[in-house]
Amino acid sequence: MDKDGLDRFLRQIRLEERAINPEIQNRMSGAMIHFAADLRLRGQTSRLIRLSTHGRFQPTPPHNHDYIEVMYLYDGSVTHHWDGGQVTLTRGDFFFIPPGMLHWTDTCGAEDIAVNLILSTDLFEREQMCSGWLSDWFTDCETGNVQPLLRHTGMSAARDTVCRMMQEAFEPDMYSGEVVEQLFPVLLLDIRRASDGAREMREQNVLYSIVRYIESRYRTVTLAEAAAHFGYTPGYLSARMKRELGQSFSEFRQSFCMAQAALLLRESDLPVTEVASQSGFTNMTHFYRLFDRAFHQTPAAYREAERRGLDKM
Repeated sequence: MDKDGLDRFLRQIRLEERAINPEIQNRMSGAMIHFAADLRLRGQTSRLIRLSTHGRFQPTPPHNHDYIEVMYLYDGSVTHHWDGGQVTLTRGDFFFIPPGMLHWTDTCGAEDIAVNLILSTDLFEREQMCSGWLSDWFTDCETGNVQPLLRHTGMSAARDTVCRMMQEAFEPDMYSGEVVEQLFPVLLLDIRRASDGAREMREQNVLYSIVRYIESRYRTVTLAEAAAHFGYTPGYLSARMKRELGQSFSEFRQSFCMAQAALLLRESDLPVTEVASQSGFTNMTHFYRLFDRAFHQTPAAYREAERRGLDKM
């Protein structure tokens, strides 16, 4: 099965989707689905990792199971629910569901293509799985912090690797199970690389939004207000700005206010008191002290020096 063949296989409307059997839904609802038996994944030679296509045209009822389920979004979107939350997966997303967690999905359309990777917990007995981000997550789940895990990968190398696994699983030969198991650690590395890159980009976008937020409200914005807007604690927001911008929240706001004051002094005839007010200062003594620290002269001397410089040009 080549890539084009895999794409046709995943998009075809299967017989079971043409004739939805309500008894299947009744049987699954609230029941424990056991690894390999209920899912009827015959023909796949790995006992540790199985793959199956996600059914369309009806919702998946609430259910749980004793294995790890990983939903991969090949195309379209799928809304996944669990007790306490929901998420809409889009192309390239991997969604890891821990054993025992009750979960369900909304109805998928014809172009919503999802594949489930069924991971036996015995997989973590293997040496190459005893450490790493997935093993750490599984350990957390076992110790009571049971939460699903979402990883965004988009059209990265992770897609090529999982598609290679699907080609083996959906047209298996006697070696396919071993190939799938050998590819799985590669997939984990690909997911890590792609999701770290996406996370870094999202973090940079958030930082840009924080800066724009402060600059647009520099006169009155407070650390508590900005932190609440972005869902952070004040201490975390200020420490993050210090780490990534070299200035804490108060230092960044103060620098921006000083820059605004200098701009008004250069380009307007406003009294110094009005300049201070429009730059976010209510205490004139504090304003003069900070201005002298930044420019080593008084506001009036700064204005005069700037205008003399302009006259000489």
